[in-house]
Amino acid sequence: MRKQINFHQLEHILHQIGFEETWVNGSYVKFSKPEANALIVLSSYPRDGTVQIAHIRMIEKVLDEKGIISREDFENLFQ
Repeated sequence: MRKQINFHQLEHILHQIGFEETWVNGSYVKFSKPEANALIVLSSYPRDGTVQIAHIRMIEKVLDEKGIISREDFENLFQ
C-alpha cells in the first residue's frame, strides 16, 4: 500500500465490502462480517487519523484468509 489511509477511508471501504461496525466503550471499534466469520478489532482513531500500516496489514490478512477479498484487490479499492 503506497499511500496513507485515514480511518474514514478504511471505514467506508469495510462498509462497502459488507462489514458491520460496532464501537466498544468508545476506545475500540469492531468490524464484523458474520457470514464470513470475520472479525477486525482496532483501537479508535480520529476520523481523519492515519491508520497504522501494521493495522492495514492485519486487515489485509483477515480479508484474504477469510476469502473476502485479495490483498491486491483490497489495496486497489483505495486508488
